[in-house]
Amino acid sequence: MNFKEKILLFIIIITSTLCFKTYAQKDKVYNEMTLEELLDIDVVVTASKHPEDLFETPLSTTIISKEEISNSGVTSIPEALRLSQGLIVREITPGNYDIHIRGYDDITKNVYLTLSYNTTILVMIDNRIVYSYFSGGTFWETLPVALNDVERIEVVRGPASALYGPNAVTGVINIITSHANKKGKNITVNTQLGTNKAKDASVNIGYNWDDKTKLSFSSNFSERYRFDNEYYDFIRKDYVGVDSLTLFVAPVRDISANEPWTFNEYQKELGAYYDEELSLRRAGGNIFFTHNYGVNSNIDVALGAQKSQSQRTGFLNLATPLSQTESESYYLNAKIKHNNLSGQFNINSGKDENNYMFNSYKFTNVEGNLEYFKEFKTLSIRPGINYKYLSYNSPWTYQDRFSFNELNHEFKDEARKTFSYSAFMLTEWKPITKLRVIGAARVDKFGFNKNYFMNYEIASTYRINKNNLVRAVHSKASKSPFFFDTYLNSTLTTNYNHSVDGSPSPISVPVTLHVNGQKDLKYPTITSSEIGWRTKINNSLSLDLEVFYSNVDNFVNPNVYHDYTTEQELDEFGNPGALLSIRADGSVKFENYNLNASQYGIGFTLDYDFNDKFRAKVFGNYQKTNISGRKNIDVELTNIQFEVNDTGDVLTTTLSNTTNPTQWSEEATPSFFGGFTINYKPNNKWSFNTDGYIYSQHEFASYNYYQINDLENLEKDKSQMDIKTNLILNAKTSYQLNKHATINLTAKNLFGKHREYGFADNIGSLFFVGLQWKY
Repeated sequence: MNFKEKILLFIIIITSTLCFKTYAQKDKVYNEMTLEELLDIDVVVTASKHPEDLFETPLSTTIISKEEISNSGVTSIPEALRLSQGLIVREITPGNYDIHIRGYDDITKNVYLTLSYNTTILVMIDNRIVYSYFSGGTFWETLPVALNDVERIEVVRGPASALYGPNAVTGVINIITSHANKKGKNITVNTQLGTNKAKDASVNIGYNWDDKTKLSFSSNFSERYRFDNEYYDFIRKDYVGVDSLTLFVAPVRDISANEPWTFNEYQKELGAYYDEELSLRRAGGNIFFTHNYGVNSNIDVALGAQKSQSQRTGFLNLATPLSQTESESYYLNAKIKHNNLSGQFNINSGKDENNYMFNSYKFTNVEGNLEYFKEFKTLSIRPGINYKYLSYNSPWTYQDRFSFNELNHEFKDEARKTFSYSAFMLTEWKPITKLRVIGAARVDKFGFNKNYFMNYEIASTYRINKNNLVRAVHSKASKSPFFFDTYLNSTLTTNYNHSVDGSPSPISVPVTLHVNGQKDLKYPTITSSEIGWRTKINNSLSLDLEVFYSNVDNFVNPNVYHDYTTEQELDEFGNPGALLSIRADGSVKFENYNLNASQYGIGFTLDYDFNDKFRAKVFGNYQKTNISGRKNIDVELTNIQFEVNDTGDVLTTTLSNTTNPTQWSEEATPSFFGGFTINYKPNNKWSFNTDGYIYSQHEFASYNYYQINDLENLEKDKSQMDIKTNLILNAKTSYQLNKHATINLTAKNLFGKHREYGFADNIGSLFFVGLQWKY
């Protein structure tokens, strides 16, 4: 039985089992609720692809509501994620964030990224995936929407690729927009001015025709500036001015003279200049249209664009972790639903231009999705298909090698293109009132990889009574192939210092490395098990508790292969003498890697809703990650050859070795992270809010991996930075002037300057005065 047949059999068995005829009792849980309890139900859609009571969801799910966002002191979508349990949210530079669900920071990096950034969360806007398939990840500053457009944010923790496809490895974040909710005109304007030249402005104008047709226009603008103007230098292991930076990997400019590039020359040749003060500038615009043409039929269309400039970590720039990126993109998202059939089509196109131009690329992503939903007495099924067309144009991936030495980085008409197609099945079964069972399976096939990516999920809930529910889930989720790992094609010549016996000082030798991506790799896959308990302790207090364990395999890492060849004179007795020549070359190949990571942890959310005047929430997450296998940098001698010439006076020695140049670490993820919110509204005019976010101490480390050829001097090439335990405290006070206008004062990072991300910026305090006008 081949792989496809196994998948089909798996889906048939699950579906057949769940279709076994049962007799459900009448659902008494909601009949036992008071009217107040029924009105207080939170509805979520991301966890099971259809609206349901948040209390009933089988997955670990949090809703960040529009009201909660408005009350808090957050000023952007990524910062709003600090209001949810289970998320690590760290500010790299002012306004630019790195976000992880439950951690696993270090497992997604590879040797060509200066620092790790997250590639395992699938982010969606109204179910439209916003993800870079070039090297993975979501760039938050490129989202076209802002807080003013957000109705709620749904966070699903744990593998969810069976529902939404590859890259929902540690979870899903779905940003759900909503506009023109009341009949007639809908206008919302938000403006904020802050210290350190911080600015935010957004407007949403819409009209609602009897809840049947809605049309909205929105726009937003944000700007943030750095608190410092220095950059981390890996050679000096300190922060310096941009003009004083050094190349931690120095490509050879003139091989014949063995002359390396200097940073200033390299920067000038590329035009890789920095706006040293600006951290983030972004602007976006959107049009939203919804029309309901039947009770169960509607069409929903959104289109928009964004333009942004940011300083964030990312691709290698050979000098410092931060690069400056300018991005432009445009999107169209169309959804249609008619009775039980629903479809979605979207297109996203644009470019990301790095000041190190060889890190730039242009892209076009097209995706179509079709699903059918059928509900029986005790059973529902949701089969579906998905198709993606992906095109990325980058100097890294051309037929002619990109050279770090010659800097042939001009764009050509050589975009790499591929497709993927998918089939999935989601089945729910409710044999009795209190028990619910869910089974989901999905298979994805990418055109540039021979492997099929199989993901599944089995979950169940048991509602003990109206105030208590237990749940369990077992799931598997994988990352997708990326263009960078598959098609990378570059070359780099650097100087290698080779010690020779009898020589008073090392000899500098040019080494040329050919760097190659590889097709048909397997990609990191997480298998996870989780149990949870939700309870309403009383009418005001509720608790959500979850315990989880997961395991990761199929790591991808570029390994380095070197050949060092020396020629020496032989004396009349055959003893080696003077060194005649020395040369070296090698290659770098992306390969699957003997490594395994596991994680266990516990998370909780305690919600206290005393009355309309006072509400508080506290949440936290403890995790422990363990890495086993070949996790340390090592150099292995694989072969040695000796050859004497015909005349017997020259000895040629060739040493071959393999280097694993990446140090994998459990220390990049804080063991504890969490937060709290407290909101008090003494009357209809005033609102006072405090929210805090905390994480424990953790460590970032980086190695000058191109220079690693032995282990004796490894530590001198290591840069390490400890991120101290931080409590990030915000406060906001709002006063409603009249029916339409509200003013607010917001204080952010009240405890002052601190660093949240390794080798990046200090984050300082900000104070905002804002005005909201609604009509």
